[in-house]
Amino acid sequence: MSQPDLAALHYISSNPSAQTTILLIHGAFCSSEYWDLVIPHLSTSYHLLVPDLPGHAKSRSITPFTVDTSADLLAQLIRKEAKNGSAHVIGHSLGAHVAITLASAYPDLVQDVFVSGFAIFPPSAMAEYAPYLIWPVIRVENMIPRSVISWLMDGTDVVRLDTSVCTLDLCRQVMVALRSSGEWPAPWRARTLVVAAIKGGIIPSSDNAEYAGRLAEIGREVNPETIAVIHPDMRHPWNRQAPGLFAETARAWFERRDLPEGFLPCESTVE
Repeated sequence: MSQPDLAALHYISSNPSAQTTILLIHGAFCSSEYWDLVIPHLSTSYHLLVPDLPGHAKSRSITPFTVDTSADLLAQLIRKEAKNGSAHVIGHSLGAHVAITLASAYPDLVQDVFVSGFAIFPPSAMAEYAPYLIWPVIRVENMIPRSVISWLMDGTDVVRLDTSVCTLDLCRQVMVALRSSGEWPAPWRARTLVVAAIKGGIIPSSDNAEYAGRLAEIGREVNPETIAVIHPDMRHPWNRQAPGLFAETARAWFERRDLPEGFLPCESTVE
């Protein structure tokens, strides 16, 4: 991919004296602060690069948001700031799409990958109306007391989104990006852990296990060490439900140790 002539992404750098870098990629409509509960658990032994994606937070001036542009700018960040010019990569939700695209387009910059909450959004007749549903839903959700959401989601710390950033235009950009990513990616080289947090409830918060299994199947076409797992007690934003577990899962994967207890194998029936 060509490098876009755009300003660099805003990012946080934590523990730059460490010898190995982890890049953390947030999901839609949030920011680098989405990782604030995980950072203390990882920054004790890793150098962390935690950017705001294009169109989001302090990178909001970089528009429009696209998955490819995000991957290009993250590659630029890795080259400039990561130890030895490469990094382990963590991607959540929309960030999982970006992480896989980054690993595919820039294999020499990416070591191991850990993604969670990956989903496919195939084209549909209703897709063009999605931004007009998402925009008000974000605002209604912000009005609900955090204590209620936390109670309904097993203590998950769901932060209020910045409505000055979550504009209708950004909703359109994100949905266009997801629709353009509505096909399965080509196989990529990096050893990858794909997680589906499958606990649901009154608030829809479960990942699609079949999508996780299918994504791992594609990855195994090039790297047989790529795997998919599910966790029946974790919800989609489990980095804010159990940040210590999330960080320990990343450590175990990147350090080639057994995953923490609670994960189960995941298989796919998606074609």
